[in-house]
Amino acid sequence: MVDDRHVEQELPSLDTLAARLEYLFDRIRPAPEELGESDEPGRRYTNKEIADKINANAASTGVSISAAYIGELRRGVASDPRTSHVRALAAAFGVSSGYFVDDAAARRIQEQITLLSELRRMDVKQVALRQVLADNGLSARDTQLIEQMVARLRAVAEAAGPDETNTAPDGRR
Repeated sequence: MVDDRHVEQELPSLDTLAARLEYLFDRIRPAPEELGESDEPGRRYTNKEIADKINANAASTGVSISAAYIGELRRGVASDPRTSHVRALAAAFGVSSGYFVDDAAARRIQEQITLLSELRRMDVKQVALRQVLADNGLSARDTQLIEQMVARLRAVAEAAGPDETNTAPDGRR
């Protein structure tokens, strides 16, 4: 039996600016073009890299920031940044500046980031199946049950071997 309380993924609480900023550092990764040859794909941004992104646009935005100050914001040591810093941090991570000040916006962006992470982790077909099932009125519990059945059928087909996987139940191919 499936427990409905655990079907929806729990999103962490984002009740402080530090928590919201740390969430972005946890979830958003440098794009391939931002990585050097020796950098590991999928690694986290550093405070310096985010400061460099912000400072690279300082001529047009008038905003500069230090890596040390970003570290203080992440730790909650500094908790009341200027509006221009909030906007610059949001731009550096590619999110709306409302993420840092509006609980509803933060929750929407958090859900979008979670969906993008799922798309990267999972087969896109599975995510599309989940959306189709939800669009057709199936509950999250029913959707999870169908996903489990599909996964079980795949496992049975793989165990049967390549000669059996393309055979109809009556033996036809």
